[in-house]
Amino acid sequence: MALPIALDQGLIDSIATEFQLRDPNKRALRELIYHLTGDFDPLEPMVMHMATGAGKTYLMAALIEYLSRFGVKNVMVVVPPSTVLENKTVQNFTQGSRRYVDGFSSAPQVVSPGNYGAWRAGQSELFRNAADGPMVYVFNVSQLIEPKKVNARAGTEEGMRRKIRDHQEESGSLYDYLVNLDDLVVIADESHLFGTSAKAFNQALKDLRPAATIGLTASASDTDHVVFHYPLYSAIEDGYVKSPMLVYRENGYPKDSAEERQLLDAVSLLRNKEAAYEAYGKANTGEAKRTKPLLFVVCESVAHAGDVTKILQGPGYFGDPEAVLQFDNKHNDAITLRRLDELDSPASTVRAIVSVDRLKEGWDTKRVAVMCALRAMSSDILTQQTMGRGLRLPFGARTGVAELDQLDILSHKSFKSLLKDEDVLRSFGLGDAAPGAVSGKDVEESFRQDEGQVQPNPDDPSPETQRGSSSGSTAWPTTSSGEATDGPSDIGTTAGETTQVTGGNTGGVSFRRVGDNETMQRADYIPATEIRVNEQFAGKTFLFPSTVMAKSTTPFLLSHIDDEDIIRAARRVADSKEALTREEIVVRKSKLDTKRTTDAEVESAPVAEDAVINELTQRVFGLGVVTQDTKNTVTFAQYVLPTFMANAGIDHWTEKAKQSAVDELVALVNEKSRQHASSLQTETTIVPVELPIDEVVTLPFGKEVLQQLSKDQQAKFKPREFYDGWNRGLFPAASFDSWGGEYLLALLLNYTSDIVWWKRLYSTDGASIMYTTRDTYYPDFVAQDFDGTMWIIEGKSDKGRDDETVQAKRAAARVLVRELLGEEDFVGQKWSYVIAYESDIRASESWEDLKRKSNPGS
Repeated sequence: MALPIALDQGLIDSIATEFQLRDPNKRALRELIYHLTGDFDPLEPMVMHMATGAGKTYLMAALIEYLSRFGVKNVMVVVPPSTVLENKTVQNFTQGSRRYVDGFSSAPQVVSPGNYGAWRAGQSELFRNAADGPMVYVFNVSQLIEPKKVNARAGTEEGMRRKIRDHQEESGSLYDYLVNLDDLVVIADESHLFGTSAKAFNQALKDLRPAATIGLTASASDTDHVVFHYPLYSAIEDGYVKSPMLVYRENGYPKDSAEERQLLDAVSLLRNKEAAYEAYGKANTGEAKRTKPLLFVVCESVAHAGDVTKILQGPGYFGDPEAVLQFDNKHNDAITLRRLDELDSPASTVRAIVSVDRLKEGWDTKRVAVMCALRAMSSDILTQQTMGRGLRLPFGARTGVAELDQLDILSHKSFKSLLKDEDVLRSFGLGDAAPGAVSGKDVEESFRQDEGQVQPNPDDPSPETQRGSSSGSTAWPTTSSGEATDGPSDIGTTAGETTQVTGGNTGGVSFRRVGDNETMQRADYIPATEIRVNEQFAGKTFLFPSTVMAKSTTPFLLSHIDDEDIIRAARRVADSKEALTREEIVVRKSKLDTKRTTDAEVESAPVAEDAVINELTQRVFGLGVVTQDTKNTVTFAQYVLPTFMANAGIDHWTEKAKQSAVDELVALVNEKSRQHASSLQTETTIVPVELPIDEVVTLPFGKEVLQQLSKDQQAKFKPREFYDGWNRGLFPAASFDSWGGEYLLALLLNYTSDIVWWKRLYSTDGASIMYTTRDTYYPDFVAQDFDGTMWIIEGKSDKGRDDETVQAKRAAARVLVRELLGEEDFVGQKWSYVIAYESDIRASESWEDLKRKSNPGS
């Protein structure tokens, strides 16, 4: 069978925009609609196998909206037996809730165990057609299982099962209503828990006799009917979730104090995150989504969780009972649930959650930054769902800062045991984080290929740990490459040394090895990265000729109107007569009618001369082109009006003559105002800006200096990152927006023998050129050649050759360099300007080559 809907790509695109769907969710929606319009078994779930954190809730909402547009308005969202997940789902579809998924054309009406009001209102004749939005029924699967008792106490599990089936006098039985619907679509959230092995849950879904069943899960099985798959490694690669970082001690933890030591490490990792979040917040003062990181500890049992909670609340750890929240079967009261629900509130005091797998599904806080499993997980699915709690990005998108974009997962195993593991990621429930299995040998090889970087010890000032550039797998701005040696124990450094090795990305997951006696907490998190001017250019400054462009602001005055123009306008004033329409009354077939006959001309109504003067005055100053100040008012009264009235040739003013006079004088003033505006000259003022502003530049938070790339390494280029190795640059490191127009140009400037020095220009330098009275642009470089000429240089795509804006910038710069000849601050200097197009840059082997190809202006 098929649902009564159609595959409408335009509608899919529209809904994707309204719900701000990510690309994989948009593709998933289309694939799901495609299958729903074909033949399918309504009792077999169509499974959407999607990575945790990829946006399944938004896909669910978009699907409900799509179905509603075709009149399929009854959707049941079935969740696992979880108060947290049930409450969250209700909030997702309840308008006004802070978790509401916005984008619906009409807000859904939500029916849940705690609120049957929307359904009861829908059964009333008075409200039957009142709601245009979809009806969304949210129940956990346990409440749908057929009750075993006829009478059950309210509030109990059996009581909830009975409630949905009980007949209500005004509305009937909700369960019977649902079963008899023709268009009930069931969405099974976390559908891996509803498989054939969970017989009662599986049967509960089938008993609803739905028109279609859809499953959403991050953990599909081989027997599931999967219609769309978006794996974790794709979500990591696309930047929609955090990248996991597995953290190991060299030899694991000693048996006599394993948990205490592991918890101390977890708290240290959290403090690193807290420092990073705080620093990011200060560097991004406009960040509206300010948040704090959270530690998530998974325990073996309720008793175990209680012991761990006491440890974390004590001295040496958090030292605060309010900082640690325990959530398990015996700690799930209303206060605990409220604190859990308010985790994302800035007022939350919780820094750590201690649980026993109670939060493995549906918990969507973005705060989890460190995870610590104090026991081996019992199954792959359990582990994957648990790890999924920490994959959501804290600021909604990648920041480029590793400590913010990574999830630290602290292992209780040793690094040495990792190297013996045949499937490292699967043991952490991260098997989907790579296209294939990753063994310990793969991790070892990852280090060995120099994908990793040796992290400098903040307390070690030696040059070996303070120089070089860093890898993208760490947020430290300055690192140096580590040589890999033979033997698993010798990767990077030997155990116990104060050096941390961060492995390369093996399928989207990174690995970090920490010496047994090394602290995990960094003493000075992310020290400010400073770039100092190259030694040979210390003290070097120059003036850049910034420009400000404006039109003359001389106002238009009535005195600018010549008296001859006033006289000519006055002589065009005419006093024509009014036309009076005449119609003759005639009889047509015993009926009276009228017939147009010759119009008669009559005199226009007389008007006093003062009325004409008042009208002219109001209309002229009402144009908005003349300021009604004392000067213009006197000029109008004593010059314009007398001249105009004296030459109008009207002895007795009429309405017709008055209107003619208004038209002529208004036209004259408007024309003279336009002529004045077009005669105003554009004035360019040169404002010298001394550069560089400072000999030390502090990089933005999280930015690091990367090694210089050769001209054949375009694939490794990252826009707006800093690259070093510029010996002719005033500074040894610089960032670039493009490869062909800027980075390759910098290589040419740096290695040609014709250039003495060059500087990359940034908007913060204030080196700008106005090319219209409203538009400003910032050139890319300034350089001095061996002839002493100062060059303003702009790198552009070849498309710029025919681009009007690019050519307007070029024209303004050429005018500027000519005007500098007589500018006092630039006397004796020679300046020139060049636009370098990408194809010319690639084809040039020297600065002289590029100049010949680029036709510079001076």
